[in-house]
Amino acid sequence: MPIRPPPRGRTLLVMHRAAWTLTTLLGVASICGCAHSDNIATQLPTAPVAAAQVEWATWSKASFTAASEQRRLVLVNVVAVWCHWCHVMEETTYADPEVAALLREHFVTIRVDSDARPDVAERYREWGWPATAILDPDANAVLELRGYQPPAAFAALLRELVADARAGKLARRKQPPVAAPARDRALATIAAHAVARLDHFYEPRLGGWGTKQRYPLAAPIEHAFFRARVHGQSAWSARALTTLAAEIKLIDPVWGGMYQYSVGGDWDHPHYEKIVAIQAGALANYALALRATGDERWRTAAAAIAGYMTEEMRSPNGAFFTSQDADLRRDGKPPITGEDYYRLGSAERRALGIPRIDRNVYADLNGAMIEAFCELYAATGDATALTRAEAAAREILRTHLEPGGAFTHAAGPAPMIYLRDQAAMGRALLALYRSTGDVAWRDAAERTADVIVGRLQDTERGGFFAHSEDPEAVGVFADRRRPLEENGLAARFLLAMHRYRDGDGSKSTPWDAPARRALAVLGDDATLDAEGRMIGTYVMAVEEASMTTVDVTVVGRIDDGGATRQLLQAALRVAEPRAVVELSAPGERYPDIGKPAAYLCTQTACSSPITSPERMGPLAEEFVRSSLPNGTPGDRLQ
Repeated sequence: MPIRPPPRGRTLLVMHRAAWTLTTLLGVASICGCAHSDNIATQLPTAPVAAAQVEWATWSKASFTAASEQRRLVLVNVVAVWCHWCHVMEETTYADPEVAALLREHFVTIRVDSDARPDVAERYREWGWPATAILDPDANAVLELRGYQPPAAFAALLRELVADARAGKLARRKQPPVAAPARDRALATIAAHAVARLDHFYEPRLGGWGTKQRYPLAAPIEHAFFRARVHGQSAWSARALTTLAAEIKLIDPVWGGMYQYSVGGDWDHPHYEKIVAIQAGALANYALALRATGDERWRTAAAAIAGYMTEEMRSPNGAFFTSQDADLRRDGKPPITGEDYYRLGSAERRALGIPRIDRNVYADLNGAMIEAFCELYAATGDATALTRAEAAAREILRTHLEPGGAFTHAAGPAPMIYLRDQAAMGRALLALYRSTGDVAWRDAAERTADVIVGRLQDTERGGFFAHSEDPEAVGVFADRRRPLEENGLAARFLLAMHRYRDGDGSKSTPWDAPARRALAVLGDDATLDAEGRMIGTYVMAVEEASMTTVDVTVVGRIDDGGATRQLLQAALRVAEPRAVVELSAPGERYPDIGKPAAYLCTQTACSSPITSPERMGPLAEEFVRSSLPNGTPGDRLQ
């Protein structure tokens, strides 16, 4: 019988500072906060204001060429359509006559939708949205600003910059720290430091990672469950469950869906945007908690999120939209804040109108949601969840897959491909293979893995670029980056792809070594320290690089009337993060015993056939506990 040995090394998956994408799968997308200065009032304008007088150019080579030829400064306004403070800055600061005049006379002004341009979002996400970047006429960085800027102070700053430019004294005002050259180190050493850094941010009083803003970060919760199960550190399961219980306060009690985060240092003051990256991470977390504990409150929380995504955020063809605004804005009427709107009942809300939904369909967010619905199916056996995941995947394959095998970010041809799109969709396709046994999903995932290694790998230094080369990039934007979060997500997918394809350990794959190299070269202490609490995706990747694989093979035919499918679903329900679950035809890898059977293998042993779905959980638990090296898989997450 084939025995699948563990991958070599250790991979720790950690989320990036941009609170998502999550997120990665925290990632998913990146999860960027809508930012404001602490001393700025949080109310919206009380009456309609005139449209801003700033004319926004598109992000294009032509815009940067115009700035260079006319020797104008460049202002890049990076926004999100769901962002409260982006709207406020548009309605106040950019509508201010002095600000608008200064920009019109001395700047080329460019506005970028962060959800539509992941490369720009990755570059500026540490500043939160809105992010404001000032560049010289040759697109060299001068200054970056975080969040909302009041009109008077912003006008004064613009005058200062214009005066410096006229005097020939324009210089970089905030030079980011230069990281020391990355060193190849043992992944175990990197893992120890990364886990310690992540633990530093856990807040035991209310749960969660971080204190000032309470984000529902998905990857740290997944890692807490992982270490309880794999390392026997049972206290972390309780911490994960404490956090998930607190996060329920962020779920809309009327329509479902989770708000983006809470301010004020507690879980009681939501910021009311509903971001799909948040929904994906929370749905996957609650499904994992349900698998681990059997507690029905986690099913209820997951259902509230899944219902919102199904009813409000799904296109007619099955793909998922991007976000929903916090506030209700209506032509000619004062806006209604999320705090006032979301305290109403359903009928009252609908009578007023529906906050804007961004109906763009992006590959990375859909990948995260597909994987989350597969996790819900694993936890509940609800075939509707799997149907939702398959429908979204088929639509993204139809609309976002280019002839060369890569996923575009939005539908249709595109000049660039993005690492996050490939990694998120690759994980989604592999989740569908695990859930259904259909090899077409696995083959599609394999092609995606080849795209990452073949088209996005930095072959000289190691790691993966955030995107392919931008033919129109100028100045600092021509320098492609290797962000930690996206590399963690990609490494996690590639390592999983390797585990599914390396058979009995004798078959090499092209994905294992590049993933490990990326984790090693990007995991220096300075990089991890700079990422703060957003390292969960990377931490999970490093953990998974060294874990022992539990090979779970369900032998049977999926069209046999339901017996094989029931056994496969029972295998999926087992809360074992090391499991590689696959379907195999009778006689292909294991003998045909005349009925469906499941076999578990570790590097040291294989189980007797398990034929009862009802007995799958207890027998798998007993086998793993007795056969893994050094004893136990960890405490049950009760």
